[in-house]
Amino acid sequence: MRRLVTTMALGAALVLSACAALEQPTAPKVRLVDVRLLESGVFEQQMVVDLRITNPNNFDLPLEGLAFELEVNDNVLADGTSNESVTIPRLGEARIPVHASTSLLGLVQQFVALSQSDHLSYRLKGRAYLSGFFGRGVSFDQGGRLEFQSLQGGGSTLVPL
Repeated sequence: MRRLVTTMALGAALVLSACAALEQPTAPKVRLVDVRLLESGVFEQQMVVDLRITNPNNFDLPLEGLAFELEVNDNVLADGTSNESVTIPRLGEARIPVHASTSLLGLVQQFVALSQSDHLSYRLKGRAYLSGFFGRGVSFDQGGRLEFQSLQGGGSTLVPL
């Protein structure tokens, strides 16, 4: 009888730990930190987009890669992917550089739109792929808005969306 109770207790513990491993993680917060132009050709421009990834979960997030699209003022500016593996610590963050590309036409359209606007809004959306979660990915979608003040007031203000 004692052996049966012990076996059942061990079986229950295994089932509970398996359920915890299947827990769907909360999506990380992915913020745009910087954009740097690498090289420019006639039809395509290569850039590095620095992202800050924040893990809101109470466990480490083993990131195996991500894919994203960067919109500026409601138009797609660039897209990129990364297969870099990095573990985002529980309740922590990491900054990662990701290569992205854009077309000359997209870049020109953005310059024209910016010259006619008093703000710059951006939206970063995509999917982060996690190891240890059966290759599942979690979607992210964050943005912000940079308000241009008059030259008399000086500076600009970043407003998260």
